Amino acid sequence: MISFRYQFSVLTVVIALVHLTLETLFTVKFGQTFAGYLPDLIAVALLLVGGYLTMKDPNAVGILCGAWGFACCLHYRALAWRFDEVMAGTSTALVETTLSILAVTMPISLVAFSLTLIMCVPKKKTSLE
Repeated sequence: MISFRYQFSVLTVVIALVHLTLETLFTVKFGQTFAGYLPDLIAVALLLVGGYLTMKDPNAVGILCGAWGFACCLHYRALAWRFDEVMAGTSTALVETTLSILAVTMPISLVAFSLTLIMCVPKKKTSLE
């Protein structure tokens, strides 16, 4: 039976590749600067490395947790500045569409980060150990 950590790690790699694909398409189509693209590349690299290492060794889940933590913070920040623009009345249709997508996908980041935090909690040792 394949462990939950392994399955979650595979899912993380898939999500990272989807993120890379969509962020690259966004950058090409709408002209995002490299400064805006770089944090997403870092998040993707962290998710890929964390996912791969946790597939190879379930004890590497701390790396995966850090990757999801970074991705979750990046996701929230991207959502927050678009929300601020909408509230200020300075947003464009692109900003509003992106905000809608981020609002729908934000729970994925929150749940994934929460799960990895739970996976990192040390197991209690029994008195015989």
